[in-house]
Amino acid sequence: MTPGRDPGYDQDTCCENFGRVKEFGALMTSALDGFFEAQKEFSVVQFSTRAQIVRYLNPAEQTIAAIESLDYTGGTTNHQAAIEMCQETLLLDGDSGRKNFIMMITDGISTFSSGSDASQDAQVAARQAEQEGTFIVPVFIRKNVNDILSKQFMSSLSTDGAVFDVSNFSSLTNLRDILVEQVSCSEAQK
Repeated sequence: MTPGRDPGYDQDTCCENFGRVKEFGALMTSALDGFFEAQKEFSVVQFSTRAQIVRYLNPAEQTIAAIESLDYTGGTTNHQAAIEMCQETLLLDGDSGRKNFIMMITDGISTFSSGSDASQDAQVAARQAEQEGTFIVPVFIRKNVNDILSKQFMSSLSTDGAVFDVSNFSSLTNLRDILVEQVSCSEAQK
């Protein structure tokens, strides 16, 4: 068993679920690339206990290739590091005048951070990113759809309070059109 992995899932299940997340990430990148007429660039940050930038801002085709090459790492959930690394990729070019979005796909609440309170540290990172002009859209995969506290926490990371959640990994593809509409509405409001 991989240290830090959800004990409710075995290695095969984790890899299958991660495969669905990768498929969803590629699907969303393709959908968003086809939706907007303006120039679009995407980055990829993979996170668990730590976050790492896999791909800085690039066209959709290169981004999809990066997503497809990801390997499951296991670990705890560090939303603070994920948001900070995403923001780093977005701010690298300085103020380009574009609208920045973070779509954070996660299957758990914050359980690890650089500080002493993982949840609070994630919320601080989210507010900082928003102050820098980034719109955060959480996609939350949870086993128990009745877990109101977890959904409230994820809502606290969202720029507009909306959380797109599914009860299992196979439901991810059903979210595509809803999320494209959410991002396009956010773009129109800028």
